[in-house]
Amino acid sequence: MHAEEQTRPDVRAARQAWFDQQPDLDPERLVFLDETAANTAMARRYGRAPCGERCRLLAPHGHYKT
Repeated sequence: MHAEEQTRPDVRAARQAWFDQQPDLDPERLVFLDETAANTAMARRYGRAPCGERCRLLAPHGHYKT
């Protein structure tokens, strides 16, 4: 199944133009991040600090709509 709009001539031309304008990318250098489950209320539970010093971290309160 795919979007019906993909069959429209203007969309098809725009998609082809986009593909044609892409440089030759090395797939080994591409990085993809999945942020679909990211939440602004999430904070690290562990951190690093010099020996003998407390690790302090600022984190959002989580009142944002994400």
